Amino acid sequence: MKWTAHHFLWRLFGRYAVLGPVEAYDRWATSYGSRMNRFQELEEEALVRLLPDLSGKAVLDVGCGTGRISMLALERGASSAIGVDLSRGMTNEARKRSDGEWLLADACALPFTEPMFDVAVCALVLGHVARLEKALSEIDRVLKVGGHVVISDFHPFASLSGSQRTFQDPASGRTYAIAHRVHLFEKYFQCFRDHGWVLEAFEEPLYDGYPAAFVLRARKEAAA
Repeated sequence: MKWTAHHFLWRLFGRYAVLGPVEAYDRWATSYGSRMNRFQELEEEALVRLLPDLSGKAVLDVGCGTGRISMLALERGASSAIGVDLSRGMTNEARKRSDGEWLLADACALPFTEPMFDVAVCALVLGHVARLEKALSEIDRVLKVGGHVVISDFHPFASLSGSQRTFQDPASGRTYAIAHRVHLFEKYFQCFRDHGWVLEAFEEPLYDGYPAAFVLRARKEAAA
């Protein structure tokens, strides 16, 4: 069968109604993290492998959700961990789980005035951001020289093959997809070059033999 643009769009968007990230995560928040699927397990295993030493470090958790990265960072000896997320539902759930600092904020407009973080982690977030370069510029702005950035997300191969990020709304029981934008690796690497970030590690966890996620770690070698 010859695939047309129409068939591709049906594969990508036709199965479920698609919600924007804020509405989706507000709906999902109360049941988010109740159990992990295999994709989440693969992503987290790779992310943990690529984390730098967090002992005594100030960590920024961009798109913190219910706080899994912030809490992991504190368990690993971070001196502080601040989570920011655009979903009020998610930050409310994070506050129930931990006494950490949780801020309602946009990844493209971080509420900090100067470089104050040693490590920034952005897990499963940037595919929800339209302007990748703006989000990475904001991380660069608040990251100290010598600091690390760890990013994970859906692999472009999975997204372009028709995979969707879905969830079941705990209130209605209905399954929704979350709007996702594909950012190719060259876009990431161009942003890294623009900000003087050096790629240190890169993993592409496989699911049934195909790349499902990616995780990378970069180090900020110079001020932008």
